[in-house]
Amino acid sequence: MASAKRELQPQGESEPEQPESKKARSYRKRVVLNPADCNLDFNIENDGVKGFALHEGGFAYCWSGARANVGITAGKYCFGCKVIAAQTVNMEDTPPDQQHVCRIGISRGDDAVGNLGETSHSFGFGGTGKFSTAGKFSDYGENFGVGDIIVCAVDLESRPLASIGFSKNGKWLGIAREFNAGPTGLGVVDSPTKQLQWESALFAHVLLKNVEVQLQFSAEDGLVPEEGYQPWASAIEDGNAIMGPVFPDIKDCEVMMMVGLPASGKTTWAEKWVKEHPERRYVLLGTNLVLDQMKVPGLLRKKNYGERFDRLISQANEIFDILLTRAARTPRNYVIDQTNVFKSARKRKLRPFANFHKIAVVVFPKPEELKFRAKRRFEEMGKEVPADAVNNMLANYVLPTSKDMLGSDEFFDQVIFTELGREESQEYLEDMKLTLKTNFTPHIWESSVTSSTGPSGQNEGALSVSGGQWESSYPPHPPLVPTPRPVNNGYQVANQVNQGQASSSGTYQIYQYPSVVRAPVPYSTYENYVPQHNSGYSGGYGAIPGGRPDTYHQSYGAVDAYRCNLIEANPGENLLSSSFACNTAGGHQARPQATRAPTYPSYGSSHGRPWSLSPSSTPSRPQYGNYPGRYY
Repeated sequence: MASAKRELQPQGESEPEQPESKKARSYRKRVVLNPADCNLDFNIENDGVKGFALHEGGFAYCWSGARANVGITAGKYCFGCKVIAAQTVNMEDTPPDQQHVCRIGISRGDDAVGNLGETSHSFGFGGTGKFSTAGKFSDYGENFGVGDIIVCAVDLESRPLASIGFSKNGKWLGIAREFNAGPTGLGVVDSPTKQLQWESALFAHVLLKNVEVQLQFSAEDGLVPEEGYQPWASAIEDGNAIMGPVFPDIKDCEVMMMVGLPASGKTTWAEKWVKEHPERRYVLLGTNLVLDQMKVPGLLRKKNYGERFDRLISQANEIFDILLTRAARTPRNYVIDQTNVFKSARKRKLRPFANFHKIAVVVFPKPEELKFRAKRRFEEMGKEVPADAVNNMLANYVLPTSKDMLGSDEFFDQVIFTELGREESQEYLEDMKLTLKTNFTPHIWESSVTSSTGPSGQNEGALSVSGGQWESSYPPHPPLVPTPRPVNNGYQVANQVNQGQASSSGTYQIYQYPSVVRAPVPYSTYENYVPQHNSGYSGGYGAIPGGRPDTYHQSYGAVDAYRCNLIEANPGENLLSSSFACNTAGGHQARPQATRAPTYPSYGSSHGRPWSLSPSSTPSRPQYGNYPGRYY
């Protein structure tokens, strides 16, 4: 014990004389839920042991998770979780037994905090009487809910396999699963500590849906340990603990904003970048990511929701706005994965991130490649972005500029082009706009509408039904004034223009991004983060140290209930509603039609001269980090 005390004592400071019992308490770090290792909508209160998530509106459909600040690498330890309350929600389309549930278990520190029991590095016991790991669910134990206390017991001493089991209100439910925790398994027991130390330990973990819980990590928290197991907090004194991640310094935080048309490859690039840079612990923010939180255990989203999808996607947009507000007040690294082609929207979203390093990542493929990706997305997901919505984005698309560029009024510290460079992207963009202007006519497109539920009054253009098809009487876009240049006569426009797909999560074999090795940003140790009074956390945590409860009144722009995912609303612009649901000005109902593949403009000839940067015009690489692509 003495050696442990010396290791935890700050260097250069002498220990004041005090009773031995007080010494032990002062040096022992308290195990709590980690505000730096939870979902953005997760709140931590009561000195770090009470947890709950936002639950109003669409948040009622979301799972939200948090891990403890201490993980274990050996020994036999347990922790408890009491379900203390059910939050009031309106979920008439959800079975009652799935409205207020939670999952309790363990996960390795590098796992996604919202996926307990759905990865091979995590194990969870849910309130519906299911045990899960690697996304496979099996019957175990019995149901539990408000008032019940579940104790999770982890045995890392047994050989050759470790084990996890649970009890309910003092009744042992048995071993739920044996697993390999050694070097050939989870890499936790008898394994070297990795550079990111939290990848080498198993952490207590809870995943909640519309319930409030109270965690028990020690006898002081009310924990009654299972026979043969020690309280989770004892792992620190036993030398079997690894501390979890902490908030980085705000000056080291960055927000990367993806910019590009639907189906251009933004999500593909973002997911690859996040995976290759685990030391940055990026949080992906986007409507599709919100939908992933709205999951039923073990089921794919596109197979899970069915008719609920249209309503859930409008709720996902509202959730995104709230999460973005919280993100600006939480020192983490973020990737905003939306189209972000409107300059005004980019400025509005980034303004609260004043102290972050801000990077624009522009994904601009050639038009024929964009068309291919849109077609592939449509075939895989079966969802489309309405033609007028894409046209509106294209007409208002402005390539981002860094704040040090002449005449720039944006906030970016740097701009990266992952495929085409700025000059070539600008040329293609101007030609696409010119083609859109010279060929613009009111659109007629087939409708996949099955409901007469209509858009709000903010859509001023009248709609009429003719022959089972929608016909728009919207006025044409304002005249565009592209840079004077010869029109490429090789361009040809299809009857339906730019009907793309919002999500780009697939992997395209046609292109690959270069692998980049980036030096990790040194995270401070958890010891530097623990309050000096050593009594735990005070105040309420909304994923933010000392943060006050979040409000629902602040958001970024009006939310269109019929806006497709990954489409940003531009103030002052009226978009046609999604093809998912519309109604006519006269109250007529459209007849459903077969869904068709999206179409983009087809380009018949090569585009201008080959583009290249001469040595004299090649910009220097910024010193902040190593990013694939061109820098401007």
